[in-house]
Amino acid sequence: MFEKRRILARFVDATPVLDDHRVGALLSFEPERSRIIVDRIEDFAELGPALTVPAVAGLGKVLRILRAARIALPNDPLQLVGKVSDCIALLQRAVGTRLQIEVRPRTCLRFRVWTEQGSRRIDNVQEVIEDKYGFLVRLRNGAPSIHVPRQDVIRHQLERERWHEVLDIERAAAD
Repeated sequence: MFEKRRILARFVDATPVLDDHRVGALLSFEPERSRIIVDRIEDFAELGPALTVPAVAGLGKVLRILRAARIALPNDPLQLVGKVSDCIALLQRAVGTRLQIEVRPRTCLRFRVWTEQGSRRIDNVQEVIEDKYGFLVRLRNGAPSIHVPRQDVIRHQLERERWHEVLDIERAAAD
């Protein structure tokens, strides 16, 4: 559906993310000579706190950047899981590295509705069908649709979030 693209980019920053929902690093890339009209591509690398599939996948992103920058890896890279500050320190040494990244554009829709009872946000929206009775919110992944009666709605808004998902990271070929 969405076209994957391979683009040249520079790795420009790694920021720690430590909150209630995520533990990891926000990786930032700046595209060079690309048809993608964005100044910066950001991707999250999950790093823990425990050894899980998402943490191993996030660690894989970190390790590919370090290899591309030719930075020596620890003997057991799995020991970096849960150690965000150690990963950030290594990634800061890789800032400026030219990479070839494969990205895919992504979009997430949310439907927000305000009623006398309060506000409600519906995530993972596929489409919203409006008629004289209200709003039929069809959800992605086969989840059951949600009907919001028009008489209850004070205000509504459809929000769209767009980003580029980083699928692969490699060292850029020499010029």
